[in-house]
Amino acid sequence: MHYLKKTDWTLTASLMMTQVIVVVCGLIADLSVVPWVRYFWYINGVIAFLVVLGGIWEPLRAKTRSQGAELSNFYDHITTYFTVLWICYPTVWILGPSGFGVFNQTVDTFLFCLIPFFSKVGFSFLDLHGLRNLSSSSPTRVDNNVSNVLHFLGSITNSGQRRLSRRNKA
Repeated sequence: MHYLKKTDWTLTASLMMTQVIVVVCGLIADLSVVPWVRYFWYINGVIAFLVVLGGIWEPLRAKTRSQGAELSNFYDHITTYFTVLWICYPTVWILGPSGFGVFNQTVDTFLFCLIPFFSKVGFSFLDLHGLRNLSSSSPTRVDNNVSNVLHFLGSITNSGQRRLSRRNKA
């Protein structure tokens, strides 16, 4: 990371600070006892979360476009994976006992243990194996399985891009 240009540092630092805002807003929302205050902080956290996603899907994605099709496709796949999982956090919060109370504290706790496993451990596994596939001429069986998962995620990303391009043409 020390080789990044100053503009890259600025983007990365601003995304990290915005992520801190997301976490702090979620904490304040969860600790608030007045419902409107709770939802106020939740909405602020979601807005900050959308800013983070915008930074990941726009400027960072644009950087990968200049570094080759293979890396760019890999970035799209891995970004789709963690975007889907990151969206689970605010969704579970609002549906759980802190929000609308659709499910109880046990389910809420279980989901908040399960989501980080897939969003952190799963992401790391897919990321490392995917990057290794980019630089290796002879992938292992595990690498091939990871490639299949990333290919599936790419089909999700590509279908979304096709819908957007059709909507923009209309």
